[in-house]
Amino acid sequence: MAVVRIPRLVLLAVLLAPTLAVAEDGLALLQRIAQGSRQLTYSGTFVYRSGGKVDTSRIAHSLSDGLEVERIEALDGSPREVLRAGSEVKCFFPEEQLLIIENRSSQRGFPALLPAGLGSLPEYYAIRSGGQGRVAGVNSRAVLLEPRDDLRYGHEFWMDDASGLLLKANLIGERGETLESFTFTQVKIGGPLEREALKPHFDSKRVRVQQVRAIEMKNDDMGWNFRTLLPGFRKVAAMKRQTGPGNSESLHVVFSDGLASISVFIEPGGAGAEADVASTVGPLNVYRRQMGEYRLVVMGEVPALAVKRLGDGVERKRK
Repeated sequence: MAVVRIPRLVLLAVLLAPTLAVAEDGLALLQRIAQGSRQLTYSGTFVYRSGGKVDTSRIAHSLSDGLEVERIEALDGSPREVLRAGSEVKCFFPEEQLLIIENRSSQRGFPALLPAGLGSLPEYYAIRSGGQGRVAGVNSRAVLLEPRDDLRYGHEFWMDDASGLLLKANLIGERGETLESFTFTQVKIGGPLEREALKPHFDSKRVRVQQVRAIEMKNDDMGWNFRTLLPGFRKVAAMKRQTGPGNSESLHVVFSDGLASISVFIEPGGAGAEADVASTVGPLNVYRRQMGEYRLVVMGEVPALAVKRLGDGVERKRK
């Protein structure tokens, strides 16, 4: 009997076909989530958990004439309110009668765990469709993302099967533990919102206003080099920020792999002899480093290795 030899590339394609199909299916579900949470009209109550902290908030969101409008109100703890209209974000703190306004083109919307870009995710995460269940009384489906390296965490998303709205999200740590989560406990998807749902509950004429100035920066103008870039992470924003007149400007650079993000802050201050410091706050890892007359802070919901590796590669450009 003749032996039929199967070319290696053909065999490899056959073996990988189920995996690729799952990845494509998972990407399609993530695309629905990304579109649904931006384009849908919805309102509801959600619970956010991070470490031992639990916060409950109310949200209303709509898209009208291409402009996203969103209002989030804290229901427990210190009162606070966030309004977003396009790129303008207003944060109101009633106890201080303080309104902070920032306008930034790179502002990401709710929720913070929402995928921002999908193209290269399968290279750094194993993506698969999960089971089905109910969240806030809504039939939902899970999408699971498992990191392929030690520079990022895993994710579990639960979406409304009908609309694609993200209903629940878990950030999964290196030992399989849940580091952070948000879950809708009540949600209404579609239809008109209540008349007052998106209106601010404060009088902007009777509060103290703090305008945060942010100027987008180009690579050549930043004045800093990032020698150690992390695989899959690319620069998605760079800006100079000033929190008020007379305050020093800080450079804020954001890197993302399309899902996880890392912020780098560089500002004048500190003492040259200060030691490098690493710390963890819930799912957030922070790395602080003194560089001569400048203080560097790198933070992100990624493993400590990632923020330290990125931070150690930052250096001042030579003139």
